[in-house]
Amino acid sequence: VSAASSAPSPASVSFLSTGEGWVLALYDCPTGRCARVAKTLNAGASWRSISLPSTLQHLVGENVNSPFVGLNIHFADSEDGWIYGDQQVSTSAGPYVAPHAELWSTHDGGTTWSSQPTPSWDMKYAIVWLNSSRGRVYAIAWLNNETFGLWSSPVAQDSWHRVATPVLSPAAGGSSMDGALVFQGTRGWLTVGNDRGVTGSARLTNTGRWVAWNSPCSNVGGSDVVPVVTSASTIVDICTIGGFGSYVAPGTPAYLKLNSNWFYTSHNEGLNFSPTMLVTLKKSSEWLELAPGLPASPAPGAILVGVGDFAAPKTSEHLYLTRNGGRTWSSVYTT
Repeated sequence: VSAASSAPSPASVSFLSTGEGWVLALYDCPTGRCARVAKTLNAGASWRSISLPSTLQHLVGENVNSPFVGLNIHFADSEDGWIYGDQQVSTSAGPYVAPHAELWSTHDGGTTWSSQPTPSWDMKYAIVWLNSSRGRVYAIAWLNNETFGLWSSPVAQDSWHRVATPVLSPAAGGSSMDGALVFQGTRGWLTVGNDRGVTGSARLTNTGRWVAWNSPCSNVGGSDVVPVVTSASTIVDICTIGGFGSYVAPGTPAYLKLNSNWFYTSHNEGLNFSPTMLVTLKKSSEWLELAPGLPASPAPGAILVGVGDFAAPKTSEHLYLTRNGGRTWSSVYTT
């Protein structure tokens, strides 16, 4: 980055358990808004830049200028990675710009990148989540304007195909839709939703089929948060009681107060969840930021959550970490 440019701002990161990682970063440059990918081999102690094709560089720059679009990066191993998300495409009907599902792949560690023909695979509008497991990569994308679909490919090839799932419906309003794909061994869990809750979910069985699944918070408002796998059979999540619509199913225990946040835990691979602990941060059980990708587990047994602090005169965002199931928390990042 030249002296005339701002410091890069990370937009998306992907790390392997070996400490190898990649960051997609954005920065102001003499030509406007630019992007770069950097790679580390030592868990972030040092980085080196990876060149992007000019067409991908231009695409990222365009996306940065709109709050409604964005790109992310994911690597399955040292060689195979993807930059994915959406792009705004002008239409002949006027100034309206329609989003377009965007997918680029590399199979040499980021030395070269190839644009993938998402329209030919019926991927519409945006890829909202991508993850890999056991030699395969999976992507959740719009299938049409009424449902989402799931696609998969071997990680070392660009050979995508639709995967059968239960119906994955979008929300009727609210913020932009997002998704989550979480894997543990031969099992997997999928959700799509937005600030109004989870609207579609499925689980991957050990026979390789995606079947209907009730997401962790479905009975208490359906909060749109990512399942966190803490062991081979244990899954936890954090549910906001009542969710967007302040709805809980009849018979819900009275101690589950509206707007409070609770750990919900499953010990049978997500088949059943029950409330196990009230989440209290900064002497409150409210104002957790249920942002895309949170909660998250950066290491076995560790759980990260976001907390918004809206006190005047300055608002801030915080990341809190627990390593003991929520009994104690420590602040690890503040904006």
